[in-house]
Amino acid sequence: MKKLLVLLLTLTLIFTFAACGGDKTEGTAAEGEGNEMAGGWTKADSPVITEELAELFNKAMGDLVGAEHVPVAYIAHQLVSGTNHMFLARSTAVTENPTEYYTLITIYEDLDGNAEILDITETGVETNMNGMMGGWQQADTPEVTDDIAEAFSKAAEKLLGVDYEPVAVLSRQVVAGTNYCILCESKVVAPDTETEYCFVYLYVDLEGNSEITDIVNVANGSEEAEG
Repeated sequence: MKKLLVLLLTLTLIFTFAACGGDKTEGTAAEGEGNEMAGGWTKADSPVITEELAELFNKAMGDLVGAEHVPVAYIAHQLVSGTNHMFLARSTAVTENPTEYYTLITIYEDLDGNAEILDITETGVETNMNGMMGGWQQADTPEVTDDIAEAFSKAAEKLLGVDYEPVAVLSRQVVAGTNYCILCESKVVAPDTETEYCFVYLYVDLEGNSEITDIVNVANGSEEAEG
């Protein structure tokens, strides 16, 4: 029986994982102060996929069939009896004329270095990468550079009622300027609201002016801001 684990689940920064035994007991990932998040989750210091993280990811994938997954950003980790790791990946189902989309993948690493998949969740967002000239390309690094952070901050000033924090730069498209697809945390400016993930599309022109052209919710891929 093929081990196809792609699940269509609602994704926010509140992740409730299925119970996986005493050694893998997880809380939920929620908003917190600094890098600390509820449920014992800690935001990654850097979204870069190191050789060690890539090796861990590939080990967990093992003989998984039905879809191919390529990690593009490291999101968070959680200490249990071992460590749970949260990745964002580019995923493609093994079908005719497949579409590449983003998934959130949680991997459990035990104290002996063994790794297994706990959860694969679709975001409902396509990568739109086709390798063609002028098309979307994977970012050289997922790190949010100072230039991108400054451009994002200027553009986000026009968005009222919601705070957005860039997590990882996923892709870029060179036009008359540059378009960026950025994974962000978002939180409605109101008491007791939950933090969610979303994909923010940022345009920076040749003079350095910037604007946000799209915001797509991870939960259902629905458009949230005008294009």
